[in-house]
This record gives sequence, structure tokens and C-alpha cells, in this order.
Amino acid sequence: MEENVQIEAAVNSNYVDDYHTVEHDGQFFNSHHIQEQIDRIAQAHNAIIIRLDDRIVAWNQGAATLYGWSEEEARGKKIHMLLQTQFQEARETIEHSLHQEGQWEGQITHIHRTGTSMTIASRQVLVHMGPRQPAVIVEMNRDETERALLVQEHIEAIVRELALQKTAQQMNAFVGMISHELKTPLTSIKGNLQLSQLHLTRLQEQIAIDEVTRYELTTIQHSLARADRQVNMQNRLVNDLIDVSRIQTQQLNMRRKPCNLVPIVNEVLEDQRILTPTRLIQWETALLQAFVLADADRVGQVVNNYLSNALKYSPEDTPVKVHLEPEETMIRVSVSDQGSGISKSQQQLIWKQFHRVEDSKNHNGTGVSLGLGLYISQALIEQQGGQVGVESAPDSGSTFWFTLPAISSEKV
Repeated sequence: MEENVQIEAAVNSNYVDDYHTVEHDGQFFNSHHIQEQIDRIAQAHNAIIIRLDDRIVAWNQGAATLYGWSEEEARGKKIHMLLQTQFQEARETIEHSLHQEGQWEGQITHIHRTGTSMTIASRQVLVHMGPRQPAVIVEMNRDETERALLVQEHIEAIVRELALQKTAQQMNAFVGMISHELKTPLTSIKGNLQLSQLHLTRLQEQIAIDEVTRYELTTIQHSLARADRQVNMQNRLVNDLIDVSRIQTQQLNMRRKPCNLVPIVNEVLEDQRILTPTRLIQWETALLQAFVLADADRVGQVVNNYLSNALKYSPEDTPVKVHLEPEETMIRVSVSDQGSGISKSQQQLIWKQFHRVEDSKNHNGTGVSLGLGLYISQALIEQQGGQVGVESAPDSGSTFWFTLPAISSEKV
């Protein structure tokens, strides 16, 4: 650094005294100080002095270290042939800057003696030696190869990130479009299944049939019921895909208004008790009212996600507990099971898209999962000012919870 300061001082000094001062074409030159400046420059770090015909007249130890050529090997050679210079801008532009402004700064590429390409930050200054003396160019170079590579890698990383974002946007748009296209035939299938079940029930009630026919009709009724459950399952998967697409494109609209969490949670529990009559679902709360500003349907969706997972991943002979309680300025809803539990490393991953916990046993054998339920639940709750979390350990069950800001019943 100190040597480079010496270069700047030598190149930029304009002092002239009365010792050997002469005038030539309106310019003053002091031969003593000019030679002194040149000597100082020649000793400075990475300094090269060349004539206007590109021939090297001074090549100090710093330049030798930088490029691998000794002074004896470099002196007298044409610099741009020796170092195979590649210019980032036209050579004529550089020469124009030197002659009109007295200096030029920019980036060039040189080749080391070993053949390695080097990115060089170069500052070149035109120095007039005096009357009847040829001008020289003082070239001060700094190796910025590593820095240039880091910059290039950074730029490439940004380009890759932008490309991934663009791809993700296109994929989300595609998923949203396909999901909506799947929704239409599923709705039609469900409607026809329900109509067939209705006709079959009426047929059984209105017509006297023998036992064999009754058995066959009952079998058909069960088959239609299974088909209806499968359609409901596919509908849920499609709805999850639509929600993910809306979350990613920031088009997930919330219809927030004051609502009481107690009946919302209770309604989800009753629906699950009908769907899984053999399971014990315990409902614990001391509150009759728990008002929040939220989208009731979306909150019910989160409770259903939590409860469905608890029933799916815990033994059938164990209870699932749902608890609602106040927690400072929030209302906390939790769902606890006695399943296999989740390790600490997995607890941070379960909220990501398409993630499913490894080695988790599905005890009821139903429900194809895309690993989207918890990701969607987190987005739904956080968009309403709440938080989600899990408390678990291997072989100790899991408690999934969420909180929402409480509001006074006076605001309802």
C-alpha cells in the first residue's frame, strides 16, 4: 500500500523549482525532478514504464513477481505481446484518454508466464519527460483475478436464483391451472355418485326384494360409498395444490372477521368423530368464547389438518386430545397424540412443501399425502397474525399447536 502511494505521489506531483527548469511548447519541465520521479516509480510495487511504441523500459521486482518474467527478460519487449493483453474497450479509446486526459483506468486481461489468465486492474499515466524527450506511460497493475471470479460467481448465482424463481412461478401457475382443471371432473364424479346412492336407497325402500338382491344392492351401496370417500380424498389433494399455488403467487385471500374459535374447533371435532367412529377424540377447554379476528373456514382447515395427522399417525387404541386455552394476548389451540413422535432435526423440516416425516407409520392406512398440509397450515395462520409450532420427541407423541391474536368480545 505504501509503495502504491509513492507511485501516486510521483505521477501526480506537479511541482517545479528553479533547478534545471526549461520551457517547451508552453509546458515547464524540470529534468532533475522528472528523473527523480521516474526512479521512484521504478522502485514502487508492480510498476512498469513503457514507451509509446509499447516497449518496456522499466520493470521492477513487483512486476516480476506479478507476471513471472524477470526484468532482464521483460526489458525491451513489447508489453502487449509479452503479456498477450486483451482490452475490455477499444485500444483507440485508451490512447485517446492518455493523450487528452493524461491517464486511463480500467480492466484488462494479461497472461502469466505459466499461461494462466489474469484479470488486471490497470492505471496508466502519460508522463512527459521534457523537451526533445519521448513521453512514457507509467502502468500500475493489480491482480484482481480472484475478486473478478467472486464477482462472476455472485452474478451467476443471482442469474440462477432468478431463473429458479421464474421456473417456480411458471410451475405454480401450471399447478394452479391443472388443479382447477381436475376440480371440474371431480365435482361431476361426486355429484353422480351421490345421485346414484340416492336412487339406490329409494329403490331399496320402494321395491320388495329378496335377500340375495338386497345383499347385492348393499354391496353396490358400499362400493359407491368407498368411491365417494376416494373422491373426497382426491378433492382434498387438489385443494391443497390450489392453496399452494395461491400462497406462492400471493393470491391467497382471507375473509377475516370476528369469530368464536370454540364452535369452529368443536365442529371440526364432530366431523372427525363421524368419519372415525372408532377413535377417541377428547375435547378440553374451559372457555365458552374465544374471539379472534380470522377467516373461520381457514382456521377450521388448519384444525382439520392437525387432527387428521394425529389420527393417522397414532395407534387406534390411543386417544387424541384437542385443547383450547388463552395464552397472554393470544388464543392457543393444540392437538396431541401418542404416536411415534418427531425428532428435533425433523421438526424444522415438517413445515416445508412436500416434506413427510421419515419412518412415520400410518396407523389407519388411509389418506395419500403430498406433504402439504403443515406447509399450508403455517401459511394460513401466519397470514392471520398467528404462529405455529410442534412439541415432540421420539416415542413420546406430538403436540401441534397454533395461536391467533385474541380480541375483546366488545369488538364483536
